[in-house]
Parts: sequence; structure tokens; C-alpha cells
Amino acid sequence: MDKIILIIIIAACIIFITVCLIRKRPDLLADFALRASLGTAGVYLLDMFLKSRGYRVFVGVNTMSILSNGLLGLPGFILLYGLAVYYSFRQ
Repeated sequence: MDKIILIIIIAACIIFITVCLIRKRPDLLADFALRASLGTAGVYLLDMFLKSRGYRVFVGVNTMSILSNGLLGLPGFILLYGLAVYYSFRQ
């Protein structure tokens, strides 16, 4: 099930980028890159801060976190940490 979800997310990202290039909207690509880079930096810094305070909630920087931050922006960032908190308390 996880592989299917990953494939769907990757396909959606590829389609999104392709449509942007076809429509010659480089501003959307620049917006994606800006959100992805700021979101990734935010994940990294918040993970370091939470680790220094002793919390066991970690998201980590990986392909999925970069894509969710790039596509969704701040809601993607909140979604990542919401899922991390949910699964940390579920164990």
C-alpha cells in the first residue's frame, strides 16, 4: 500500500512540473522551489530544536518531506509534523 501511495505522489509531482513547463509558467516552478527549500530548512531546524529539548517527534529531510513542502507549502509542513506527532503517540 505504501508503494502505491508513493508512486501516486511521484506521478502527481511529475505531471505538475510537466504542465508548468508546457504552459511556460516558470513562476510556478520558482514558487515550488522556494517553498521546498524553505520547508526543508524549517524541517531541519525544527527537528534540531525538538531534539535539543528532548522531544521524540522527528520528521527528517527526505524526498517525501521535500515534495510535500514544495507542493503544499505551510500546510504541508504542518501536515508532516501532525503525522509525526500522531504516530509518535500511537506507539
